[in-house]
Amino acid sequence: MPSAPLAVEASPGLEDVVLVNPLMTGRGFKQACRERGVRVISLYTLDPDLLTSFQEDYTEGDDVSLYAADSPSARSQLQAPVRAVVPTTEPSVVVADELGRSLGVPGNPLETAPARRDKAVMRAHAMAKGVPVPEFAVVDGPAVRASLDSIGFPAIVKPATGAGSEGVVLVSDAAEADALPSLGGTDTFGSPVRSWLVERYVRGREMAVNTFSFDGRHRVLDVWEYRQPSEGDYDQPYWNVVRMPAHDPVAADAAALALRVLDAYEVRLGPAHIEVKAGPDGTFLIEVATRLPGAHMVDHWERNSSIRPYADTLAAYMGEDTGLLHRDLGVDRALGICCLRNDDRAATLVALHGLEELARTPGVDGVFPNLSPGDHAPLTRDLGTLLGFVLVSAPDHATLSRRMSHIRSLVTPELA
Repeated sequence: MPSAPLAVEASPGLEDVVLVNPLMTGRGFKQACRERGVRVISLYTLDPDLLTSFQEDYTEGDDVSLYAADSPSARSQLQAPVRAVVPTTEPSVVVADELGRSLGVPGNPLETAPARRDKAVMRAHAMAKGVPVPEFAVVDGPAVRASLDSIGFPAIVKPATGAGSEGVVLVSDAAEADALPSLGGTDTFGSPVRSWLVERYVRGREMAVNTFSFDGRHRVLDVWEYRQPSEGDYDQPYWNVVRMPAHDPVAADAAALALRVLDAYEVRLGPAHIEVKAGPDGTFLIEVATRLPGAHMVDHWERNSSIRPYADTLAAYMGEDTGLLHRDLGVDRALGICCLRNDDRAATLVALHGLEELARTPGVDGVFPNLSPGDHAPLTRDLGTLLGFVLVSAPDHATLSRRMSHIRSLVTPELA
């Protein structure tokens, strides 16, 4: 981190908004701030080299870029009045809640912030509040093997502070457990992994429930299902992601659990992204995060709904009721996302054939490649190693399914 930051002074006629680690969704939040006429103070708590690896131009759109490892260091750099502190990614949550409380601006309770970030604390909080979660153990790396025998197979092993399925491993049996490499290293955001979550693998349907809260009142915006190309067990969910119809009873169960989770974790403000799995023995919480969803769901909202993800979130953190809890969401189409994977081998990407034809394909609402020709294309293991995303819409779910299959037939990666 830069060692001698300058204090941020007031700008006449402008309100200041602090965006904490505005990566990926950062451009949308900065644009929303510009439209509101507020000054963007971006607070980065991660290593600058890591930030650049996520997004080379990550400071673009900042009026002020601050670097601090914790909220007291950030607070010492702020002299101007701040109207809002907005968490934008997983590592933003605790710092944003701490900073927001110290500045006296709207936010979620600091007391539950660790439980909305660290999966070990998240599971303990769920147990204390009666929220169903799979059987689990929280251990350090050397103890994972013994915990797997206790939990049983198949099981999932994941770093407690990871995100986007990075570092998540499916362990199918004792032989795979014996073959596990030494666990350690850093998580998605560069922090040392100090604990691992070992949990029973739930066979069933995996869903993401997106919600919005204001003053402790909640609304389920939608439920998306992660669909796989086969019926086998898996440790990363990204293939086809489909917005579920409201009349699906499994979606209704997932939504009901999400509302319980919001109250149990004392979420009062802004968006939340809650992942659940529904199996033969019930519906279970997998993760809760008080931020906008990833995987370009927000891009679908901007194109096909009345949800204004960045403007609504910014307004809520500024203490304004946006009306999102009760207004018509305006979604009249079936929505899906094709996640383009590299399931072949790690290699150099020569080309991603078919992207030009996608632009002329009915129902394609957006194409977001992650890599360019000449980039290294690792095997897809998580959200960060996908080749790209294709946003798809259709008048109904049967047409959506056909369109997504057609789109997959058009796109072919060429690897060197």
